[in-house]
Amino acid sequence: MPVCLVQTYAMNSFIGLTLTGGASEAIVEFAVSYGILIICMMTGTALLSSMVYAMMTAYNQRENGLQGLVFADFKEPLVTNFWRILKVALFMFLIYLVVIGLAVLIATTVSPWSLLLTIPIILVAMCALVVIAMIIPVYLFEEIDLIPALRKAWKLGLATLGGMIGLIIVISIISSVFQTVTMMPWYILTVIGGIMTTVQESSMANSVGYKFALFILGLVQSYGMYVSSIMGVVGLAFQYFHAREKVEGVTIESNIENFKEL
Repeated sequence: MPVCLVQTYAMNSFIGLTLTGGASEAIVEFAVSYGILIICMMTGTALLSSMVYAMMTAYNQRENGLQGLVFADFKEPLVTNFWRILKVALFMFLIYLVVIGLAVLIATTVSPWSLLLTIPIILVAMCALVVIAMIIPVYLFEEIDLIPALRKAWKLGLATLGGMIGLIIVISIISSVFQTVTMMPWYILTVIGGIMTTVQESSMANSVGYKFALFILGLVQSYGMYVSSIMGVVGLAFQYFHAREKVEGVTIESNIENFKEL
């Protein structure tokens, strides 16, 4: 929620400047708002994933599962997971820059026909991202170094590629529906405010009531986005458990086999 508070303020500022055309006039404010928004989304995603996996670890290790759980019970793995996830995110971002840079270099410096090579490169990169999608649960649950975690995620991903694709499709559909429900009130109010700003006689977009309502609905939208992403985080963990059982013959304990019980 603290991340959502800052993220909502930055998001409303960024969208407001975009809709009113003030981005070109207040370029510094526009850039700062966008930067804060990106940082908040990265921080919030890392915090959510680290919290979910820390609680799953606590659920598996404690006799009573999550009953009576307090913050001190999973504080240490939460902090550790958070920094490890940021490390993975930075590593994946560097790979993304290398792939995009290679595609642009081939398309612009070799020949016009080389543009045809950029499409296969991007498609291969997207497929590779699906294959190594389990790198975070591998890296967190097994506590190994990043490169060995990448190799193992690749091995597990190839062995269960069909299931991984199906999981991504299903989770994406469910999450998008939930995100749409929480986003629509904020989106509608934002559009109305943008329309009202074009009417000089209207002061609605500048009123305190409108800004307060927009902030509250933006908070619901931001929080809903993170809540909906929990399904993907947990689903990815269970896909990892399934892949280990299939590839390595490692049987996961029965108290975390059932999605509903968890």
